Amino acid sequence: MRYPLLEEFINYLHIEKARASNTLEAYRRDIGGFLEYLERNSIPVEKTASGHIMEYLMERRDSLSSSSLARLLAAIKSFFRFLYLDSLTDNDPASDIEFPRISEKLPDTLSREEIESLISAAPRGRSRILIELFYSTGARISEVSRIKVEDLDFEGGWIRVFGKGSKERFLPLGRPLLAKLSGYIRKRELSPGDFLFSGSDPGRAPSRQTLWRIVRKTASAAGLDRKVKPHSLRHSYATHLLENGADLRAIQELLGHSSIDTTQIYTHVNRRNMKKMHSRYHPRG
Repeated sequence: MRYPLLEEFINYLHIEKARASNTLEAYRRDIGGFLEYLERNSIPVEKTASGHIMEYLMERRDSLSSSSLARLLAAIKSFFRFLYLDSLTDNDPASDIEFPRISEKLPDTLSREEIESLISAAPRGRSRILIELFYSTGARISEVSRIKVEDLDFEGGWIRVFGKGSKERFLPLGRPLLAKLSGYIRKRELSPGDFLFSGSDPGRAPSRQTLWRIVRKTASAAGLDRKVKPHSLRHSYATHLLENGADLRAIQELLGHSSIDTTQIYTHVNRRNMKKMHSRYHPRG
């Protein structure tokens, strides 16, 4: 069901805020569910009170994780702030609602030995290059799926990706991987406008599900007895950079984080790893 106010908000996010398509769909899904709740209870949007929002959040609490609940509230807060600032409602019922406390969950990282096992287990060609690219750049799966041949700068040693909100950034690539990429492109006879990790149709971007399955299948072949996702390689990339002395601000830029607070989680991972190392190797650990 289409809701005119929701569509106005989505258009605003798309045109004025340049939000990515998957972000727009998440907002449409989250806010659409809340508007359905209001409709079921015969509550007009302009008559929504903070109590109605709290009741809806309580209703969804059993089916959502704390992080998903926080995301849902963030979407609702953004929606009502938009309505209020555009004078589409007389008040903002979500402004005083606080975010639920989220327990800190440290990112899942692989050791360097596990990374090497993963790369070695990947079949040569697209699968192995994909795994190496994920770990060598820390790029998101949505970014990797949209990489084209023309995004590679072989002379400069860079690759261009488009992150959240279609923000462009350039990531360094090592010479060994660049050489493999060059051979891979020649073998597949790809043109500059072709997608790097496409399937049989080079002009069509691979789905994220396809790339996710390659990582999962390779992890199984490597004998890794836990869930390994493309994001696990992104987390490992950031953690290993920090362990080797990289500056946190530089890691923020490489990951495409808008806030240093998001990158800060890797300092906790690093401290956790140092504690393990101390316990293992120190006589009084």
